[in-house]
Amino acid sequence: MTTRPDCLPMPARFWAKVRVTPGCWLWLASTTRGYGVFGLDGKTPLAHRVSWELHNGPLPAGKWVLHRCDNPSCVNPDHLWLGTHADNMADMAAKRRGRQGHPSGTKAYHAKLTAEQVTTIRALRAANVNQRAVARQFGVCRGTVQDITQGRTYADV
Repeated sequence: MTTRPDCLPMPARFWAKVRVTPGCWLWLASTTRGYGVFGLDGKTPLAHRVSWELHNGPLPAGKWVLHRCDNPSCVNPDHLWLGTHADNMADMAAKRRGRQGHPSGTKAYHAKLTAEQVTTIRALRAANVNQRAVARQFGVCRGTVQDITQGRTYADV
C-alpha cells in the first residue's frame, strides 16, 4: 500500500516533485513563467523559495531568492542565493538575460528566428529594403522587423 502524496509531511511532499541531477534539481510539478510553484497552506509560493527555506530557514525581510544557474525551474539550494530586487536586476543585466530573467533573443524558447536570419534582416533594412517586404520574406510582422532593426529584440545577435 502506498501513501497518498497529499498525506506526506511537507518536506517529503515537496521533494517528491523534484528530479535531482548532478547540476540543477528540476521542479517537475506546476509552474508559472517557468518557475515552480508549490501548494502550501492554501498559498502557492515559488518552489525555489520553499527550497531555500527548507535548507536555510525563513527569508529575511526584503530579500529575494535568486538563481546562480539562471534556470527558473531549479530548486538546488547550491544554485540559490539571497539578494534584493536591485541585485536581481543587476545580475540580469550582467548576464544579458531578457525581461524578468528569462532568456531573450535567439535563446528564448519561443524564438522564431535564427541569428543568421536576424543578421540578414538587419542587412536588408540597412540596404533600405521595405519593412513589409522583409517581414513577408521571414514570415514575421512588420513591427518585428522594426524591433530587430532598432535593437529592441534579438539584442544577443
